[in-house]
Amino acid sequence: MRRLPVLLAVAVFAPAATFGLPAAAEAAVPDVIGAVRNQLAKGASVRFTQYGGAHFGARHEVRNHMGHPYRFNVWQKGTWVVGRRGVVATDFTRWVEFHRHLLPLVKERAAEGDLFSKSLLAQTRRHRWVNANNRFYDTGRLWTAGLPKGKTWADRGRRSAGATAFGDQVINIFEIPTLKALIAKATKRKFNLRNPAGKTPDMKVTGFYLGTITFAELYRLSPTFREVAGRRPDPKYANLELTWMIAFDRRGLPFKVASSWTTQGKRKPYSDGGASMDIQSWGPATTITRPKPAQTAVVRTPVGGLPECDDMVEYIREDARPTVRQ
Repeated sequence: MRRLPVLLAVAVFAPAATFGLPAAAEAAVPDVIGAVRNQLAKGASVRFTQYGGAHFGARHEVRNHMGHPYRFNVWQKGTWVVGRRGVVATDFTRWVEFHRHLLPLVKERAAEGDLFSKSLLAQTRRHRWVNANNRFYDTGRLWTAGLPKGKTWADRGRRSAGATAFGDQVINIFEIPTLKALIAKATKRKFNLRNPAGKTPDMKVTGFYLGTITFAELYRLSPTFREVAGRRPDPKYANLELTWMIAFDRRGLPFKVASSWTTQGKRKPYSDGGASMDIQSWGPATTITRPKPAQTAVVRTPVGGLPECDDMVEYIREDARPTVRQ
């Protein structure tokens, strides 16, 4: 398992910064906002993979002079459908992963009654998230373990497809006002970078925007983040900066979106987290259908009174709480 580094320096930002030398100075600057807006206008399906996770310093243990970090990864892989309203449907697989050397600590915490650890362990099996017509369905055992016989999907109620898609990665590039605001305040921007490894002509020339935004600012700016968060960010995190990056091809179409946060330099022991999303292809719009009614049952809360812990906001809230050992 790769460790999620501060600011995702290796897994996220380094590739965008090492594409190569700038192309001719007269080359046009790609219009990222226009490129995304065009995709929304005509409708498109977006295939993606995503890697992220978090490290909680307060849960770290040292035994026999050996460190045992509390760290986990979160993976996603699947498809979104976008239209004039942004993300309009989703169908993807999501799972939590612990390195085998770190898993014993999590299991020990769960055995002691730590609900957060129990929730994460329940999410280590792959499961599907489907959102169709702003109705959210989940096959994860955190939600389906108590379903009646024959029911395999938990109907988690109304939720926008955008909030379903952008829970771990909280920068929703399909919100045009949000995208405009981020680009306008980018602290670093590079255009027309040669990328010899690009597999298509459009990927032979790339660029990126990079900047920071506090969680409080993102809450004010992004309807998606407000829906995911449910309430204003915890005071301990409201002014914490989220570092973000959007990489795009010759046409201005994004192919990577990344964000990360860290409390290093602000708190001891420090924690960090984030997500890096790779867009693998843009294709014609498709239809994602909801599960059959005979397969679903309404579920309002996870089984056994466990916390949801299935998005970045939940991770941050958990990290803001003191860890109490039994």
